[in-house]
Amino acid sequence: MSLIDCHAHCLPRTILDALREFAAGSYLGRTLYADEGFSSLEKHLVLMDRFDVEKEVINYGNLLVPAARARKLPMDQVVKMVNDYIVEASRIAPGRFIPAAAVDPLGGEAAMDELDRAVEKLGLFGISLSTNLDGRALDDPVYEPIFERAKSWNMPLWVHPGQVPQAWQQALGLNNRYLNSGVGFLLDDMLCLIKMITANVFDRWWGVKFVFCQLGGFLPFTDSTSSFSSNAASTSRKKNRCRPICSGAWWNTAKPFTSTRIPRMRPRCAARSIA
Repeated sequence: MSLIDCHAHCLPRTILDALREFAAGSYLGRTLYADEGFSSLEKHLVLMDRFDVEKEVINYGNLLVPAARARKLPMDQVVKMVNDYIVEASRIAPGRFIPAAAVDPLGGEAAMDELDRAVEKLGLFGISLSTNLDGRALDDPVYEPIFERAKSWNMPLWVHPGQVPQAWQQALGLNNRYLNSGVGFLLDDMLCLIKMITANVFDRWWGVKFVFCQLGGFLPFTDSTSSFSSNAASTSRKKNRCRPICSGAWWNTAKPFTSTRIPRMRPRCAARSIA
C-alpha cells in the first residue's frame, strides 16, 4: 500500500526568514522553524525514503499571514511567491511531491485570479487553507468561491489549524508551543468543524473534499456516533449532524507531539481516495 504524507510544509527562504522573526518574538521561540526541512525538499526526500513514503503533500498551513505581517509584505505578493517557488522546488523529484496552491481567502477577485493561475497554469493540486483567518472560519461566505473552484476542479482542500487566538492563549494558559499546538490547534479544528456543520456547509458543498489536519481536532471524540470506521457514514444524513462529515470530510493522523512525524501521517480516506 502506498504511504502518502499529507501534512508537510516548505517555504521560500524569504518567507521562512520572516516566519522565524515572528516566532522569535513570541513564546514559539527561535528554534521552531530552524529545521532546514522548512525550506529544503531535499531534506524531505531523505525522510520520505527512510520511512517508505511514496508521495508528500506540501501545504502552507497557517504560516503565510504571520510571515507577511512580520515583514509588512502584501498577501498577494506572498501567495504568488509561494506558488511560484513550490512549482520549481518540487521539480527536484517529479511525482514525489503534491504541492498545493496557496490562496488569500480575503483577497477578493484578484486572489481568485491567482488561485486560477496556480492550478490551471502552474499545475498545483489541492488548495491550502486554515481553519480560521483573523477569526473568520470556513463557515464564512468569503470562502465559497474557493469551495466552488475545489468542487469544479475535483481537488481537495488541505485544512490546517489557524493561528490560535491570543485570547485563548491567555484564558487557557497555552503559554508554550506544545500547549498551543497540542490543545489550541485541536480546539480550533473542532470549532471550525462545528461551525461548518451548524451552518450546513457540508450539505451545501457536498462533494467538496475537505481534509483536516490534526485528526480533525477533538470533534471525532465528542460524539459516540462519530467513528473513524468507513461504515460511519449515516444512511440518513438527517439523523445526526456530526455523523455525516465522516463521509464528507477526512482527517489526517498527524499529531502535534510525534517526534518522527512522517510514518504516522496517513490520510483519513475511509474506503475512498481523495485523489
